[in-house]
Amino acid sequence: MLNRVLIILIIFISYSCHSEIDKSLIDNWKSYSIPTNKDTLSNYNNSPLEWTLLLKNNKVHVVKSRPYHDTSIVPFKINSDEKEKLSALPVTDGYLVGFFRGEWGGHLDWFSKDGKDHYPISDDEIVQFIKTDGGNYAIQGLNHMGESRGSVVAIEKKATKWVSKEYLKLPLAPYAIASDSKKNFFIITSNSLLKIDSNKKITTLIKKGVWNSGFYSNSISIVVRDNIVYAGMRAGVYKYSLLTRREEWLLPY
Repeated sequence: MLNRVLIILIIFISYSCHSEIDKSLIDNWKSYSIPTNKDTLSNYNNSPLEWTLLLKNNKVHVVKSRPYHDTSIVPFKINSDEKEKLSALPVTDGYLVGFFRGEWGGHLDWFSKDGKDHYPISDDEIVQFIKTDGGNYAIQGLNHMGESRGSVVAIEKKATKWVSKEYLKLPLAPYAIASDSKKNFFIITSNSLLKIDSNKKITTLIKKGVWNSGFYSNSISIVVRDNIVYAGMRAGVYKYSLLTRREEWLLPY
């Protein structure tokens, strides 16, 4: 009798463990229609949850977004204003670091690996870096008081110093960027979702996205997997199929 009870208990525990759903994987989130109700949008806008997406081993992982001002992006102390959003990209001789202060401007600097040496590169208002086989890039720009402007910049080392130059001017301010295996860029702007091919041709996939409703998050993140664009935002995750053009709103419950 005791053995039977133990067997039943083991089966129950095993079943419970296997039935637990890993909500850190986007494939286990539930799909809903794109929200349009004003009360729902207001609730999302007030949500304390903001999501960041990471692509590992062809799986989209979901984690809570890091703080807007996070000096831990490099292994040394950065002296910066708490209002600044910081981003960094490791390069061969150190780090490219972007400082973004919204309407108060921004700049792009180079830092040595230990942080003891640095110099300014440009006044670009860096939103996010991205590294591809073609080099180092970043999106920069600002959406403020009815003005929405931005560009993709290429950052390369000339002789002994890093320089930034405009790669492509964007129709609106960029919020996030990702690339796929075909070297296409996908960019969320203040209004739209854009695709930019290797010939710099811009295609508008979505003219006015749900993030235009005011809950875009302090730091949108994009990943592209299997012809699907995912964007981590405030309250939920946006999903767009490049094959069917279907939009979905994903939530962990």
